[in-house]
Amino acid sequence: MKRLLLLSCLGLLFTTPAFAESRALVDAEQAYQSVDFPATHTLARKALEAGGNDREQTARLYVLLGISAAALGDAEEAKANFVVALAVKPSLKLDQGLSPKVRDPYLEARGYWAATSDRLALTAKSSRDAQHLVIQLRDPASLVSKLDLHLAARGVSARPSFSLAAAPSTRFPLPRAVQGHSYEYTLRALDRFGNVLSERGSDTDPVLVPAPSAQTNDRANGGTAAAHGRSYLLPATLGIAGLGAVAAGIVFHIKRENAAHDWNSPNCEQSGQTRGQQCHEVDDRRSSNERLAIGFYAAGGALLTGSLIALVTGRPPASPSLRAGLLGCSVAGAGVSCDGKF
Repeated sequence: MKRLLLLSCLGLLFTTPAFAESRALVDAEQAYQSVDFPATHTLARKALEAGGNDREQTARLYVLLGISAAALGDAEEAKANFVVALAVKPSLKLDQGLSPKVRDPYLEARGYWAATSDRLALTAKSSRDAQHLVIQLRDPASLVSKLDLHLAARGVSARPSFSLAAAPSTRFPLPRAVQGHSYEYTLRALDRFGNVLSERGSDTDPVLVPAPSAQTNDRANGGTAAAHGRSYLLPATLGIAGLGAVAAGIVFHIKRENAAHDWNSPNCEQSGQTRGQQCHEVDDRRSSNERLAIGFYAAGGALLTGSLIALVTGRPPASPSLRAGLLGCSVAGAGVSCDGKF
């Protein structure tokens, strides 16, 4: 069995990541490369309990614990360690050459996270009153013991430390020294031994929060730009075009009524011929004026509706063209076109 485990681990021996390692981690790695799984387990546990490991080191130590526990026959402990390793580093992959005895608990841990919609995550942002830092923690596996916040004015390298409870939401009151000023912070989620599970920013690259005045100016500039961007030209153009179309519809409606009056007059009731034979031109004029009146009424209604939408929402109508009526008239910009033939 030991020989099988030795062969299965060869692929991982040459892919051990390089860390700025603690002595305990170095010792655990050396024990692992010597295929001494009891020593690997003991030294990895010792390195974790010593605390102070960064995110990469923490993930690696839990991997070593998982592999050694699986090799020693404790599949449940191996799965639990792999669950933590995958929470810290979701992209973690084990070598395909490892034996099923080692890979099976790892695959079960992956299945655990695949069945969980949430993931370990840590976020923070300035509150609206700019007097708090609002911290959000998602910890579905209950791995985080506390939060470690380092915060100071921008450019200050020595940032004081604040220990916070591992609550889903925390409103941290900013120190008076940074209120109203730009400040920088690093935020870490720690396990019970003080190892990093998740983080925002780093000692060399902290998260910068601009001064409230700068944020206010940005919002004001954005608001001014939005106000300047709001134009009443389109609503006015659509409204004028709509009124013009309605007026044209009224004109053609009057012409249609005049043609209808001529159609019903005695001039079209002479004996010897039908009304259509005597006044077919009048009938054509009446029908044409009727279609034009309907088309312009429909186009005017669509234009006025578009003008109202553009005025209320500050945006053009949702469709680039508004179809009006059954005659196929459309509105595009300030123009009107109809597909119908009159």
